[in-house]
Amino acid sequence: MANSAKPKLLDRLTPKVVREAKQVFRESGLKGVIKRYGWKFFAVFFAYYLIRDVTLYILLPLYLANKLF
Repeated sequence: MANSAKPKLLDRLTPKVVREAKQVFRESGLKGVIKRYGWKFFAVFFAYYLIRDVTLYILLPLYLANKLF
């Protein structure tokens, strides 16, 4: 019963395109992902992490510091 057909929580939360890209990466590497999805996939991926990290590591600490002091 440990190996049920029910997908894991992380698999259900991950978008389908990301799961497919991960599988393509495992099978054919970075070149395969570029062939399948093109440079726009990496641009969106980069922009997402840039926005997330700036918010998490720069804007949020600045906001909290201004609120506390």
